[in-house]
Amino acid sequence: MIGSPDFDFSFSGLKTAVLYRVNDLKKQNLFDEKARLELATDFQQAVIDVLLAKTLKAIIKYQPKSLIIAGGVSANAELRRQFTSAIKKLKPTVKLLIPPLTLSTDNATMIALAGYLNSFGKISSKKLGAQGNLALS
Repeated sequence: MIGSPDFDFSFSGLKTAVLYRVNDLKKQNLFDEKARLELATDFQQAVIDVLLAKTLKAIIKYQPKSLIIAGGVSANAELRRQFTSAIKKLKPTVKLLIPPLTLSTDNATMIALAGYLNSFGKISSKKLGAQGNLALS
């Protein structure tokens, strides 16, 4: 994906490769905590590498004044760190905007909340709080 001439990205092939690797490690009884952490770290870095490369390519082509990283992915601390570092180093004139963690939620959460508030009336946002382990039933 990094070498493709466009700005598109997809991680379905990467996810499939990870699945196959996990299955192989399990067959060999090698899928332990260390292997799990290494796979997770490598997966995260592969995703960041693609997102950063594509973003920098777009910045070079379109010369924006600012870049906003938002949504659920913006909650990733390593992604924040690497984007901040790369933009400061390679394109310091571009203003990087990343919302605080409390606002770095997945778009599905925001859409669901908007639908709830629209359907059932207004609720003070001060009464709302995140509970990530709630069951759907």
